[in-house]
Amino acid sequence: MKRSLLRLRVPLREPFVTANGVLAERELVVVRLEDDAGVPGWGEASPLEAYDGVSVDAVWDALAAGPPARDAPAQARTAWELSELDLQARRRGRSLGDVGAEAIPVNRTLPAGPPEEVAAAAAEGARLGFSCFKLKVGLPDDVDRVAAVRAALGEWPALRVDANGAWGVDEAVERIGELARFDLELVEQPCATLEELTAVRARCESAIAADEPIRTAADVRRAAELGACDAVNVKLAGSGGYLPARDALRAAEEAGMSAWLSSTFDGPWAIAAALQLAAQERIVLACGLATLDLFDRPLAQMLPKPRQGLLTVPAGPGLGVDPPLDALEPLIVDRLD
Repeated sequence: MKRSLLRLRVPLREPFVTANGVLAERELVVVRLEDDAGVPGWGEASPLEAYDGVSVDAVWDALAAGPPARDAPAQARTAWELSELDLQARRRGRSLGDVGAEAIPVNRTLPAGPPEEVAAAAAEGARLGFSCFKLKVGLPDDVDRVAAVRAALGEWPALRVDANGAWGVDEAVERIGELARFDLELVEQPCATLEELTAVRARCESAIAADEPIRTAADVRRAAELGACDAVNVKLAGSGGYLPARDALRAAEEAGMSAWLSSTFDGPWAIAAALQLAAQERIVLACGLATLDLFDRPLAQMLPKPRQGLLTVPAGPGLGVDPPLDALEPLIVDRLD
């Protein structure tokens, strides 16, 4: 079995602003396996240190020696698991899971930029057919930004806001009260911890969703026990792989909570895996997977763009993403064979 480890640096088309800072480029670690018959298996690690506290260096080191240890970063375990599942599925000539839908509804993610610019991006998304938008908040001009976006969209498209844990409990209650008049579908991660979300949810009428504290099925069950949220946002990278993310989604269903899948500005391999998982688990909430178009390189073209707010589910074999290595060469900043 051959193994290659690639470190990619991908510039974004334009900087993306959140309450956690500004993101101008994305670093990914890609695992490529190849068996003796030449069948490949791809996996991807997409840590985002400002979001999850995990560095690309830590993931690279965890994967450099081969299969990562059980205590390795979840992103490293995700990359290796995906590469093995991809290889196994390709050998069988099928996708990773039992794909139950041809396309998945996805939201358009809007940065926390100047209100007029963000409103213009929202209007463009509406013209492209998106029926759900997620707007980053957690900055002093939130009310102006949310008002501008809602005015640009009109009454119908669903609008979520995501503070990435920027507020304390009292501030969150105040801010959500100010924003509630803009007909929010949900408020994602207003505070940092599940305990804080529990306190906020008890004092607000708006639906609350958890993101950053949700990694595993055990996290979902704890959120349900606390009454911390109405919905959970699950990410493959932080869950530790396709199968752990599947378990988290099923734990949410068992607890009577809604769930959806999102990307942390992932590359095409993780997006493909998440789309297949969403189809397998028949996720109905719009997923945060329409982020490849933020990339400023051909990597963004390895999966079809959304059409009318839907992303096509790759049918396989495996993940359905198998680029020639020379197509990645301009992005490679380190390599280990």
